[in-house]
Amino acid sequence: MTSEYKVTLTRDKGTGQVVAELPTLEISDYSLDSREALGRLKRMVEFHLECLVAEGKPIPEEKKAGG
Repeated sequence: MTSEYKVTLTRDKGTGQVVAELPTLEISDYSLDSREALGRLKRMVEFHLECLVAEGKPIPEEKKAGG
C-alpha cells in the first residue's frame, strides 16, 4: 500500500532553517536546506508509520481537497 501526503516547506525567519512539515501525520523536521529537511522528514515518516503498524493503529490518510 502506498500513501501520498502533502508536505509543506517554509523558512523560519528567526533561524533561517527550512521546516518540512507533514500536517496529516502531525510531524515536522528542519535543516539548513530543503533537501536535508525533506530527507530527515522522510526518515521520521517511515519510523512513524512503522510504529503505527506495530501498534495496530490505523494509517492516517490525506484528506481530499474539497472534502
